[in-house]
Amino acid sequence: MVANPLVCVVDDQHDYCLLLQRLFSRFLPAYSTRFFSSGIDLLATLAELEPPPRLIILDRHMPRVDGYQTLVHLKENSTFKKIPVVMMSHDASSHEMESCYEAGVNSFLLKGMDFNSIRKTIIDVCTYWVDINKIPGNVQD
Repeated sequence: MVANPLVCVVDDQHDYCLLLQRLFSRFLPAYSTRFFSSGIDLLATLAELEPPPRLIILDRHMPRVDGYQTLVHLKENSTFKKIPVVMMSHDASSHEMESCYEAGVNSFLLKGMDFNSIRKTIIDVCTYWVDINKIPGNVQD
């Protein structure tokens, strides 16, 4: 039996994570999800996840280890560097976005401000990075 593709969401905003949990449950039930409140929590757990995530959705602005620092750790690790990472933020400067692309982020998106835009963005991101874009060495189908 093939497991549902795993999507990891890293965001320190509890309300936003609850919204995404409901969104995945209702509109994307074919995906398994794991939520982390910090990059530290993700990095501490990632090696234990089996199968590994097919996508990481990462908030740019978090305390302690921010999204950029987490991204750098992921892309420097040969085991995790092929996992697509989509960085999201309510606000980010063009310099922040450029730095993330230079560090290897696959996409940088602004977070929607209403449920419908958030739903559309998350569905589009998961459809593209998990279902359509097949990365060699990261396909578990």
